Amino acid sequence: MDSKRMKTHRYATTWLFMTVSLCWSFPAPAWAEVIGRVSNIVPSTIQVSPNGDHVLVVSVNPQTKKRQVYLDGKALPGVYDAIAGGTPFFSEDGRHHVFVGTRGEQCMVVLDGVEQTPYAITKAGWPFAGLVFGSDATKTHLAYQASKDGRHYVVVNGKVLGRYDSVIVKDKPAQRGIWDFRFAGDYFAYRAKVGQKMVACRGRIQGTNITLVTSKPYDLIGSGSPVRMGGKTDATDSELFAFVAKEGPGKENIRELPGDKPISEKTWKYIAPGTLRASPARPGEMVYVGGDTQWNVVVGERQWPASERLGRLMASPSGETWACMTRTDDKLVMMVNGVPGKVYTQIQYGDTVFPAGDERVIYGVSTLDGSKTPARIVVDGKEGKAYTQVRGNSVVFSADRNSMAYVAGDGNKNFVVVDESEGPAFDDIYDLRFSPVGSRLAYGARRGLEHFVVEGGKEHGPYENIQRGSLVFRPDGKDLAWAAFASDGSWHVCANGKSIDSGCDRVVSQITFSPDVSVPAYVGRYVSDGKPSFAMSYGGRLGREYDAIWMGDGGKLFVQENGSIKYFAKSGSLLYRNIAKTP
Repeated sequence: MDSKRMKTHRYATTWLFMTVSLCWSFPAPAWAEVIGRVSNIVPSTIQVSPNGDHVLVVSVNPQTKKRQVYLDGKALPGVYDAIAGGTPFFSEDGRHHVFVGTRGEQCMVVLDGVEQTPYAITKAGWPFAGLVFGSDATKTHLAYQASKDGRHYVVVNGKVLGRYDSVIVKDKPAQRGIWDFRFAGDYFAYRAKVGQKMVACRGRIQGTNITLVTSKPYDLIGSGSPVRMGGKTDATDSELFAFVAKEGPGKENIRELPGDKPISEKTWKYIAPGTLRASPARPGEMVYVGGDTQWNVVVGERQWPASERLGRLMASPSGETWACMTRTDDKLVMMVNGVPGKVYTQIQYGDTVFPAGDERVIYGVSTLDGSKTPARIVVDGKEGKAYTQVRGNSVVFSADRNSMAYVAGDGNKNFVVVDESEGPAFDDIYDLRFSPVGSRLAYGARRGLEHFVVEGGKEHGPYENIQRGSLVFRPDGKDLAWAAFASDGSWHVCANGKSIDSGCDRVVSQITFSPDVSVPAYVGRYVSDGKPSFAMSYGGRLGREYDAIWMGDGGKLFVQENGSIKYFAKSGSLLYRNIAKTP
């Protein structure tokens, strides 16, 4: 782990356990099981698995200061002097968990409660870094970096690979010479330092057998490589990877692994770090940005026109279309598949120029043509209606990809444009949402100090505030909910314009619809006599209050196939596993 994640916890937690099953008569139908007794839990260590089935926490004995990890209220084997910050954590499927602990002068990775080979703690710190889970069709894998006697290794499923050197920089601590480890199904890849040079490494997992292929040493292996080429195999019927290799000044090119064969005879002075990737459209075709005196995008065997500066290179979901902003001689254009578009003074877009999820390239532009309406949305080179301003990063599409909405303005007010029709004017507009089914559009808006939710031409409100990011449609698109701050000084969850509760101090979870339930679920924070508590509201009925309710990352609630919601909660010293059921 790095130094930030390897912090020793300074909280005191004691856990005593009993196994008891209780059925409670809550205002909202629910089932609860006591799975342990807890106190002084280290808050930063609470981890709910990605599927909501399990919870991990770290406890500290207040007398001995020793640490233990608990899974679902039961202590895992082993008592430790310290447990690394950022651990424990779950695998993506929630079936495995890992942490790093110390005992005396030894440090160990602990997988599913089983200690792996220990390493000695050194003056440089903890001997482990980079814990990561991966998976293929049949198995979950664990990898990490380990250091011993000044050398560094990669450990995959318990097998130690390589013997790599440190990076020495004057007046700075030595760093591990291992970078860019990533799993790719039953393969993995990374680059590493050997002596004064670097090698590219590709591993393969076949059952319990792990093989490693290494390139010859190069002056440099480019950042972000090796990467899987996809679909192409060599004589051993194994996947080929590609990496950026540098041999001497101004001699960088892309090579295959295994074999070190160049994919092209072309060499570059520089290949931009992190740009090498495989084309989704054609297995084995590589895409990257190379430069000599200027920069060129290279897609397979095709080289785009040179540019002084390039923006982020983006691909459509199919990989058939590539686009990026380029600037040459102070001329800013969007280049699509190597063809430059019209010159603009500004180009703006959100996370991608493919918001429709197809081949259409969409972005906002502005010009200095002297007009009062210099801004437009451009779709595949076709300019839309001109406005004083447009937000290119606000573009959203309906589920069927036929309706487009974005925010535009006249310099004083803002409005939403839906299929070229303008909506009502507001001072601010945010959180545009199309329904998952159909083409219902909703968004939050502010006029003066009053906030509204606008849907289907109707304004819901006014409210004193609307929680950003809270607007959510039911999966079938029939209902809409959000969190709003009302004049009574409380936050309320509203469904289709009507409050479903009496208010709370804060909405702490995502607002979540269950199948066939028109009223959403959420977790609220309540304060009575200065003491906070938490409760799940489900189907419009409030459940039992707890000292704490634990959810997934970002306040995720875990909806089951039958519509119930699973969550963990604590009341006093009791830890519960709960299931909120449909009314």
